[in-house]
Amino acid sequence: MKVLVIGAAGRTGTHVVEQGLARKHEITAFSRRPTAAKSFAGARALTGDATDVAALRQAVRGQEAVISAVGCSAIAAALVEVMSEEGVRRLVMTSSRSVVATRPRLMVGLAWMRFRCEYADLARAEGMLETSALDWSIVRGTMLVDKPAAGRVHIDFEANASGGDWRLTRADYAMALLDVAEDPRYVRRSLGVGGPRKNT
Repeated sequence: MKVLVIGAAGRTGTHVVEQGLARKHEITAFSRRPTAAKSFAGARALTGDATDVAALRQAVRGQEAVISAVGCSAIAAALVEVMSEEGVRRLVMTSSRSVVATRPRLMVGLAWMRFRCEYADLARAEGMLETSALDWSIVRGTMLVDKPAAGRVHIDFEANASGGDWRLTRADYAMALLDVAEDPRYVRRSLGVGGPRKNT
């Protein structure tokens, strides 16, 4: 599958590119940092700002799916516009579990106090996708950590996590993003992803 990865040079995007290549997908790595984007052997590297419609159009054209490892309303708006024009329907976007969670109340409240602007923007981005005609999926991650992959995750479709660990490795998050992009059962669905249950 031809997959465009937005934010390819970021800490999550890097894993998406590497794992996507390992799965034999044809990856286009799109990043604002040219030296970082070109470091992926086997990927097509493009440099640009994902809020720039002209640059994004060049990257989106001919793709079969887009994974945005960066979630924000400006990028979501640009993707909806360009993907609709180019006839590319499949979009997977990262978000945060805290956008919709209400429990545990103290932890969620503290997170919102610190990241209120970021979460409000993610909520706007989610709304843009939900009202679009794209085959979108929103993947809400829990607390991301840079640790070795567990090779499995906990997935649910509730506002509050129904299990799993609040800590989620970026490598496992990338695995989940690719799994969602490949699976039509997740089209037009929002899901929460956390680390696997401890001792499993």
